[in-house]
Amino acid sequence: MKKNLKRLEIGNAIKAWISIETVVVLIAGIGVVMAMGFLFYDSWLGGVCLMPLAGLLVWRFRSWKRHRRKQQLLLEFKELLYALSGNLKAGYSVENAWIAAEEDLQNIYPENSQILMEMKKVSKQLHLRIPIEQAVRELAERSQLEEIESFAEVLFTAKRSGGNLVHMMDKTVTIIAERIEVEQEIQTMLTGKKLEQRIMCGMPVLMLLYLRLTNSVYLDCMYHNGIGILIMTLCLIGTGIAAYWGNHLISIEV
Repeated sequence: MKKNLKRLEIGNAIKAWISIETVVVLIAGIGVVMAMGFLFYDSWLGGVCLMPLAGLLVWRFRSWKRHRRKQQLLLEFKELLYALSGNLKAGYSVENAWIAAEEDLQNIYPENSQILMEMKKVSKQLHLRIPIEQAVRELAERSQLEEIESFAEVLFTAKRSGGNLVHMMDKTVTIIAERIEVEQEIQTMLTGKKLEQRIMCGMPVLMLLYLRLTNSVYLDCMYHNGIGILIMTLCLIGTGIAAYWGNHLISIEV
């Protein structure tokens, strides 16, 4: 039984990786790497040597997509917090407040939105008599978002301690919602800086492309000789390091 479950998990992981989107990104990555190889080394063989970078591009794309999905879930979760807070103040129990909040969010988000899909999973667990604090904890584990984990811990403590649930939840909702709003403001302020960073990282490649198209004689001394290959390799590595470090500097989390 355990072996079958393990095989199923491996199969699902393979299916997640081998998707149409991943294949398209991989093909585009191969094209970019081959073009970079020809641009920096004036040889398609250079692109073949740089082929592992195509896998790195796929990994970077999947990482970006995962981060974007988390950010979208976080924004949707903020609306859930407001709906829960309002329902609790209206006198609902936590379980009924959750079900009512799901109905409220159906008027805001489509059925395939992340938050509604997650809320439906929790609602199904509630119908199976699973405690809501346990269901929300599982939601936090799936999301891997610190804000949802904090909410799950507060809900678990409030349900187990038997304190003033409405007051504790209202205070928690306010703190988490304010934190999400601050993070949104920071990301908005950094939008211009992110664009500048991408432009600066692309400038060396654009300058090299400009020289190749306008007057390639200037670059003849950099191709097909050991010193030129070494210099171009160092330039390529330096550009990659600058892009990584610049992206790391503007990745500010609250």
